[in-house]
Amino acid sequence: MALPVNNDIHNFKILTVHSVIAYLFGYLVVFFAYNSITILVALFYDIKTILYHHKLLFLTSDYSTLWNVDSACYVFSAGSIFLALAILALIRVYKYYEDYEGLMKIFLFWIILHSINRIIGFFIAGTIWDLYASNVVLDWLYVEYWLRILFVVGAIFLIFGIGSKTTKPLLRSSISFKFVESRKRLFFIWSQAFRTWFIATVIIFLINLPEYAYMENFLSVTMFFFLFPSYFNHQTIPIPLSDNKNEEPKYPIPWRNILYISLLLLLFRLIFS
Repeated sequence: MALPVNNDIHNFKILTVHSVIAYLFGYLVVFFAYNSITILVALFYDIKTILYHHKLLFLTSDYSTLWNVDSACYVFSAGSIFLALAILALIRVYKYYEDYEGLMKIFLFWIILHSINRIIGFFIAGTIWDLYASNVVLDWLYVEYWLRILFVVGAIFLIFGIGSKTTKPLLRSSISFKFVESRKRLFFIWSQAFRTWFIATVIIFLINLPEYAYMENFLSVTMFFFLFPSYFNHQTIPIPLSDNKNEEPKYPIPWRNILYISLLLLLFRLIFS
């Protein structure tokens, strides 16, 4: 494996910084979107909720008459349905920008992947540990437990299947196609995917302390398995060559964006404590 040359070593580190910022921003966007839709639908049925930084708490008792097949199914499926529709729209936007170089695509990539991860990851975690997620719909439909576990197994296979398909958009999300040339691809995957995932996972874990956010931390685990296939199939994806034959300039550290995401995370933690 050839080592990066010229400014590449420095620029791969900067790519990680940009990707971590996009990962955390996407995480917050999807967190608020999923929970806000759930809260709005719950309000329609007079079901009270309160949003914390690590979970959405339902204040209405499980034994309340407000809970019925309609309210439960709509409340606990609303967030997933909204994200599914958002994914379809964002994929179209991503495809529009796919051939362009720049930062827009990495933000879109992480928002889409966070959305998919929250839909599937929440279902898996909710079913296994009997938590308040889309799995509650199956409870109210009286689906037998063995069949729910079968759905979980199917969801796990789906994660790897979708993960194998995310390698191409991950590679094409590069700020410059020079970084996804064959000899540099592994460094790119490491910088923009795995190192980003590790750093962002640690940050998400820390901002939820002293509480241990079971669901949110579990989503970090499932996110890893979405990225895992890219380690093996990154060389099989055809990517257009960059038209720019010049060496990539030395990228500056994006201090402004670092400040913005830091303030956003701080406000998120303080407001929803």
